Amino acid sequence: MSDRVSYLLAVILLLIAAFLRIHEYAVLPPGLSPAEIDNARIVETVRGGNVETFYNLGGEGREPLYHLLVTSLTWLTGSGTFGYRLLSLFVGLLTLAVVYVLGKRLFGAFGGLSALALMAFGFLPILLSRLLLPEMLLPLLAALTLLTLAQSLSVHRPHVTRPTNSIAFAALGVVLGFGFYIHPLHFPLVLAAMFFIAYVVFTRQPISRAALGFTAFGILVMIIIVMPYLIASIRQPELAGAGRVLAGLDHSLIETVLNGIFGIFFRGDNNPAYNLPARPLVDLVSGLLVVLGLLVVVRGWRQPRYALVLIAFAVLLPFALFSSHAPDFLRYAPLLPVLALLFAASLSAIASTATPRGRLVLAVVVMALVAFNLQWVWRDLFGEWRSLGVVRMTYEERLGQIARHIDRTAGSLPTIICTPELYPPDDATQLISAQVVALMMHRSTMGLRYAECGSGLVLANGGERQQIVFLEPNGLQLMNPYLRTWVDMGSVLAQPDVPPQSVVVLDVSAPLADLVGRFTTTATASFPPEAGGENSIAVTPVRLGGNIAFLGYDAVATASFAPGDVAPFYTYWRVDGIVPRDLRLFTHLLSDPQVIAVQEDVLSVRPDGLQPRDIIVQATLVQLPFTMPEGAYIISTGAYEASLGTRLGVFDGDQLRANRLFIGTLQVSR
Repeated sequence: MSDRVSYLLAVILLLIAAFLRIHEYAVLPPGLSPAEIDNARIVETVRGGNVETFYNLGGEGREPLYHLLVTSLTWLTGSGTFGYRLLSLFVGLLTLAVVYVLGKRLFGAFGGLSALALMAFGFLPILLSRLLLPEMLLPLLAALTLLTLAQSLSVHRPHVTRPTNSIAFAALGVVLGFGFYIHPLHFPLVLAAMFFIAYVVFTRQPISRAALGFTAFGILVMIIIVMPYLIASIRQPELAGAGRVLAGLDHSLIETVLNGIFGIFFRGDNNPAYNLPARPLVDLVSGLLVVLGLLVVVRGWRQPRYALVLIAFAVLLPFALFSSHAPDFLRYAPLLPVLALLFAASLSAIASTATPRGRLVLAVVVMALVAFNLQWVWRDLFGEWRSLGVVRMTYEERLGQIARHIDRTAGSLPTIICTPELYPPDDATQLISAQVVALMMHRSTMGLRYAECGSGLVLANGGERQQIVFLEPNGLQLMNPYLRTWVDMGSVLAQPDVPPQSVVVLDVSAPLADLVGRFTTTATASFPPEAGGENSIAVTPVRLGGNIAFLGYDAVATASFAPGDVAPFYTYWRVDGIVPRDLRLFTHLLSDPQVIAVQEDVLSVRPDGLQPRDIIVQATLVQLPFTMPEGAYIISTGAYEASLGTRLGVFDGDQLRANRLFIGTLQVSR
């Protein structure tokens, strides 16, 4: 096969492979898995300027280089599910090109195409190209390691002495050195490289003294690069990668090895996050050809090109097999290019001994095998795997659909996010739904309003057209009944790509304006005695400091209650500008104008997302003590900054009158 034909076929295979990796890239997988969420959190940590040799993830270390690369790319492309995974797409396609070049150098044009075909249409390589995982770099790392070894030591031309090129040896050192900062499964790759260099020396392969000297130079480059990693490993041995290479074995060695080997050919990884459960790594015919390729390289071990593949396979295979969850396909990631090379070795050996007619038959068989794998991976990945309920649950499909909907609509439609926890800690072991959605979104989360919805709601832009998003499946049913009366004025969005009961679109500007207008006569407010002046009536809206205004209250709060009851108070507030980030609203029950009998301080929306003209509907639930005396209690309300503990002033026009308002009385009787 000529080089021109080989390149043409390689381009065709790469285009098909690219289509398989790009098709429905934004929606498959439908969200982020727990492992991807952890990696996204590390990326955001890097974006915040915190760069470390090891990141501590629940007591387990993570190397930083992959996350640094993702952070750099997302500065250009944006984050979110699509942006986070874009590096994996590029790396996956680059890996295919490197595998083709490597296979062609070792086994000729037909071998390069064979290796490329096996990698191009494998379920695991395609899925890895769609995931935010550092394991995605391992196949490229393995292929580059073997390619730089082949290039620097000329293993593909064993009987030709070439001029020594220091660039190839420097590239070898760079690949081996930086691999330590990607994943601990790089350790066996370095071990395989050292074994192969030792093989070249001790078997007296035709290599010049200059090449041997440059080999030492490449190793020196690796050592220089890896020194910070070694120092950090000594200082933080509990996070270092060495302890994670073979950690977690809890089965017998024989059982683990058998499970791992059978996973390649018969029953694969049962983890739905990375495989269609029980789907083997390769089809049975390709598996038999891989075994045949192993026999070929064992038989030809005296030739460096065969020894390179054999040593890599012998060193990497145990690390792939030794897992407490064998077969664990993520541990097979660095082995994928080696399996492709064994596949190529077998087909090249068959082609080299076949007649011209036999080569034609072989080409037809290989094309049929490629076609079978193409339809097989299409059916399994885009059909069966995506339809599994456990896959949708693992990848948080509901939250992924909500994130994509917000990405499409939040730029033109004010969006209120209902979340039960407004201030989750950033360092929590498990993120809440709102944090996961924020990671999945490609757009910035600025401009979104967050409300607890059980006791507070935001009506954006004076109640004009907006959408309220419920992150929890039963979020709409859990709303405060009073607040839900506003939401029920809208309509639940029904679209195939939006989860049911998750988005309500409403426009309540007219009924809200009518209600606020009635407050001036049905729910009057007054200034407290210390305000002074002849006029004690506060005409709503009443301006407070901190760009907040009191619009009124619902008179239902003035009903009679018994001791031990929960008294609800519904107040309305308007945002007139940037409000304090630690804004709080208080509701006090006063036995006299100065003595607080019961109090409740709360704000059930996030102040940092509020925009001018937003209306806050605050439902404050005050628990009345069982020992509360009977009588009439004055209801006082206002706002303050939590960090300072100082109340915001209450104005009458431009005159500061007080720091609280009276809004009626509450009767307590047994």
